Amino acid sequence: MPLPRLPGWVRGPEPEGSMASRVRAYLVLNLVAIWLAVVLLVGLDRWIGPSTSLRWNLLALVVAGLAYFGALGLGRRGRTRPAAAVAIGSTWLVAFSLVWATPFTTPVSLLVLHVPSLILIDTFRSRARAIVLGTTVALTGIVAATGEWRRTAWVMDHPDLPATPLLVGGFTLLVAAVLVLGIRDSVARVTRGRRELSESRARLAGASFEARRSIERDLHDGAQQRLATLAVDIGRLNRALETDPARARDIAHGLSDQLSLAIRDLRDLAHGIYPPILAERGLAGALPAAARRTALPCVVEVDELTGRHTPEVEAAVYFCCLEAMHNADRHSGGTLIRVVASDRDGLRFSVADDGTGFDVGAQRGAHGLTGMRDRLQSAGGRLDVRSTPGDGTTVEGVFADVEDTD
Repeated sequence: MPLPRLPGWVRGPEPEGSMASRVRAYLVLNLVAIWLAVVLLVGLDRWIGPSTSLRWNLLALVVAGLAYFGALGLGRRGRTRPAAAVAIGSTWLVAFSLVWATPFTTPVSLLVLHVPSLILIDTFRSRARAIVLGTTVALTGIVAATGEWRRTAWVMDHPDLPATPLLVGGFTLLVAAVLVLGIRDSVARVTRGRRELSESRARLAGASFEARRSIERDLHDGAQQRLATLAVDIGRLNRALETDPARARDIAHGLSDQLSLAIRDLRDLAHGIYPPILAERGLAGALPAAARRTALPCVVEVDELTGRHTPEVEAAVYFCCLEAMHNADRHSGGTLIRVVASDRDGLRFSVADDGTGFDVGAQRGAHGLTGMRDRLQSAGGRLDVRSTPGDGTTVEGVFADVEDTD
């Protein structure tokens, strides 16, 4: 039975710690904090009586809460960067609204302003990061200046607002808690990433040594032996040219065949190191060519590959796709393989089959999966594998911060 068309890059639960799941967790945490603040402000409004300033803050928080709901919907559909952008923009709006309506909340507003930028910044590419950080710095000065400018007039209009230090302390505590949780998560991710990178480098060093030994064996047992045989036959040809022209013609005919085989061996060896078609035409040309070598039907969708990337990144994507395609071809028991690659929102690829699937947890340390994960990590990417027994397998790779080389 053919695979249904995959609706998006996020099709089911993701491994804990992935960028998309982390952004969604942050959005949920902020939704809880926003609606908790709404409840507190409603209670305060009833306690002190109608307050235009507090109701303005309530309106800003409700708008932000709705925006965060929308961002969470984008995140669930796999649109992680737009979700993060909506969250940051709505948070900036809340920070400015708070300091405009209630200038005494300037410390809270400054914390609110910086929380999403600190936690979500690695969601974006480098250029977008610079824009977000630069805008945050500029807004910091604007928010602080607005708070001071509005403070005197606001105090004169609200002389009886009770317990303002308590309000500032309470809301600062709430925002700081969100910030600390986010920073703790970031530190844990950096620590985990450093450990995984160290382990990956050790495995890659061992794999590199084995690869060199394998190339040496292939050269010795293949092309080198054929070239040595050619050298012997050329010597026989030189001797036969003078004594037996008919035999010389037979030897020359055999030399042509042996030379063709030696060239084929060298091409196969070079293809295993770095395919010429990948160097010439990139992933858009190499992936369809690789798909023609599978026994199962393989559909390749590369229409959204708009540019070229560094050789290291392209090689990592190509060989990971090749490994996943071969695994699906040999072991899935399915009827179709689908390969999708796109670089419109960071370089991404997926290899999916409709086969029997397997228990990912039980196979997490398997040599093939570990090799693909190490290859992607060494080039700056991340690998996710999702499979359920009886429901096929999907291998996905993401390079969230690569730029086109064109």
